[in-house]
Amino acid sequence: MLWPRLRAWLEGFEGEQLDHLFRFTSLTSLMTTVAALILYWAFRSGEGFDAADAWMLAFVLVSVARMAGARRYHRLRPARDRLHRWAAWAFGTILLQGLLLGSLSLIWLRPAAPEVESLLHIVMASIAIGATVPLPPFYPVFVAFVVCVMGPLALRDLWIGDAYHLTLAALVVATGLYTLQGGRRQAQALAQTQAERRKNAALIEALRLENQRAERAHDAKARFFAAANHDLRQPLHAMGLLAHTLNEGGAAARADEVPTRLVECVDSMTQIVDELLELAQVDAAGVVPRPEAFALDPLLREVVRTYDLQARHKGLKLDIDSSALAVRSDRRLVARVLANLLSNALRYTEHGVVRLASRVRGDRVEVSVEDSGIGIAAHELPRIFEEFYQVGNPARDRRLGVGLGLATVKRLGELLDLRVQVQSTLGQGSVFCITLPLHDAAPAATAAPAPPHDALLAQRRVLVVEDDADSRAALIGLLCAWGCEVRSAEDVVSARQRLTEGFEPEAVLADLRLAGGASGIDAVLAVRSSLGKELPALLVTGDVGDAQAQRAADAGLPLLAKPVKPMQLRAFLGQVFGT
Repeated sequence: MLWPRLRAWLEGFEGEQLDHLFRFTSLTSLMTTVAALILYWAFRSGEGFDAADAWMLAFVLVSVARMAGARRYHRLRPARDRLHRWAAWAFGTILLQGLLLGSLSLIWLRPAAPEVESLLHIVMASIAIGATVPLPPFYPVFVAFVVCVMGPLALRDLWIGDAYHLTLAALVVATGLYTLQGGRRQAQALAQTQAERRKNAALIEALRLENQRAERAHDAKARFFAAANHDLRQPLHAMGLLAHTLNEGGAAARADEVPTRLVECVDSMTQIVDELLELAQVDAAGVVPRPEAFALDPLLREVVRTYDLQARHKGLKLDIDSSALAVRSDRRLVARVLANLLSNALRYTEHGVVRLASRVRGDRVEVSVEDSGIGIAAHELPRIFEEFYQVGNPARDRRLGVGLGLATVKRLGELLDLRVQVQSTLGQGSVFCITLPLHDAAPAATAAPAPPHDALLAQRRVLVVEDDADSRAALIGLLCAWGCEVRSAEDVVSARQRLTEGFEPEAVLADLRLAGGASGIDAVLAVRSSLGKELPALLVTGDVGDAQAQRAADAGLPLLAKPVKPMQLRAFLGQVFGT
């Protein structure tokens, strides 16, 4: 029990402290040996080899060992894990010298001439006081050394017991206590200095690490903006050329190809802007989680339904393996994470299956997105969550995304404590997993699969409330292309007017901010009031922020940020008309 505690104490010393000790070893050994020689000449008998000769020989051997050890220490510069051995050697030889000095007082218990007695006490006091130079940083050793030197001397004076020696004993005790007190003050000052030095060193190291983090952040930001600049300019450049091609009127043979390419460029820019804004919101702490208990299975089916059409177009099988479970988290943000993972899986899978599954793991629910895609090499796994980093896309093909989806997953995963994990085998596929806290409440019933969107949207009546003429015309054209019957309005008054004209909508799509300070929420409430029923409605907005989301949430209305993807509108209408 004692040795482990002693070793722990020895291991607590730093190389700088032992350097200080060994730096004074040769000088203190030499001076102490000179003092011992003075006492030896005073007490030796001169008749053969006696106790004084043996004492002096032992003292010289210990002094030589100390000096040799100090030279070897400075020559070897031992590693940190071996310092405790050198500390034990140094302290052991110091205390051995102290015991030898103290033993001299016990060897000659008989009184000597006054001048010899004075010499003995002066030399012993000088050696004890001199120890305040090298030993105070090691205060327990210092105390032991002073006690070893001065303790036997005080006992000798008390043993002799005459008035002269009793006075000397009092002086020895007073000198010893003064020496110990001075050494304590010096030890405290040194400890404070070392603490300040360690604190300053820690601050310097922290500043160094912070500087490194700042440099890495600067480099990452530079790469981020360079990649964003490239990926935004590419579709913008293509759109400009395609628009001029159409304007020149010499592309009759390619009339079908040009609009298709324009749509792809718009979709690409929309995706980049959406994901950049989302990342910016998360990094700026603009996304505030709103935990709630919700049934997991309906959420998984909603996410799958959004990407069902994309999977069918690629000839992929999109499976869901889920059971009736309730979890607690932010439903909207979890849906965003799963949508990004599912979109990523579909993008990098050319054949086979993509599966969304859930299973209970203790007090949490693990949700996994599994695919049979290209997989990820082990050396690339640490980087896949970086912005704009993509596996197997050195040419920055926009059809394979822009490399922001997994970065968003990482940020939202940290925000929601989803514990995102990934396993992948090159050429065989990947599995991305998140975990959610299991909730005890009974979950809602699992929703039935929805019928195809094409059948759901045909002849459905939709009212569009949008004050921007271009956006209104584009939205009307898209809905009509899907087979919907559409009427439009630019404000609350014209929305009511469409109802008086006999148009009874089954759903409303409204811009959140209308002209004249009006709100799409007002338009939806006005239409509902006029029809006397809770009409399904969706809000869209170009004002991205938590305040807008809160306004929509307070009104009980879903909200999408512009630019809205057609797939998102189609998923909303499919869900509304499929229930």
